[in-house]
Amino acid sequence: MLELWAAIDLLSGAVVTLKQGKEEMKTSWRLEPTEVAERWEREGAYGLHIVDLDAAFGKGSNRDVVLRILERARIPVEVGGGVRSRSAAEGWLEAGAERVIVGTLAYKEPETLASLLAARGAERIVVASDYADGKVVTSGWTRSQEVGVLEAARRLEAAGVVNLLATAVGRDGMAQGPDIATLQALCASSRRLRVLASGGIRDVDDLEDAERVGAAGAVIGRALYDGGVRLEEARSSLGGGRR
Repeated sequence: MLELWAAIDLLSGAVVTLKQGKEEMKTSWRLEPTEVAERWEREGAYGLHIVDLDAAFGKGSNRDVVLRILERARIPVEVGGGVRSRSAAEGWLEAGAERVIVGTLAYKEPETLASLLAARGAERIVVASDYADGKVVTSGWTRSQEVGVLEAARRLEAAGVVNLLATAVGRDGMAQGPDIATLQALCASSRRLRVLASGGIRDVDDLEDAERVGAAGAVIGRALYDGGVRLEEARSSLGGGRR
């Protein structure tokens, strides 16, 4: 059953959505973040997917905002954005996050990733495999790791990772539909990875496609805010959306 994760991207304390991860292509939704979190929880999200974009871009932090959401949420919350050290990752877990999302750290410091997996348990760590033109990108989507997304997934699985967040950067926020071909290849090539689909989701049909090819969950961003996806309808169509 596909887990529906509602995205809350934070920039300068505000809820935004970006196109292709570019700050200059942002839409500000003029909504109070804690109220947004409560709305998605009330409407049936499996969990909240929070990204601190200021931290990801290396220009600040929305920590206080995220902490307020964590204090109130009664559904799982995963937090990412600029989590580039073990202490930062463990800090979010200790603050109440169900899972922490690491990207750059996983590729630059595999030994740190291994220690996190061992200390905190693989279920509580999500590794971001953001990709553009088939190659993994890190550091706020600004640097290519020169490794293909499928090869990266194989390496991560061998290292003990179980939660993989696959974001098609070129489709993110563009309402072009998810990259089903890559999702299918990722799911088919792995025995253990639970793939979380992200980027381009427009409607319930896209969610059904992601579920059909084996995705464990989906992160829904702009489609929630512009009404393309309504959580209650999606849950009904998918047969639930919660464990």
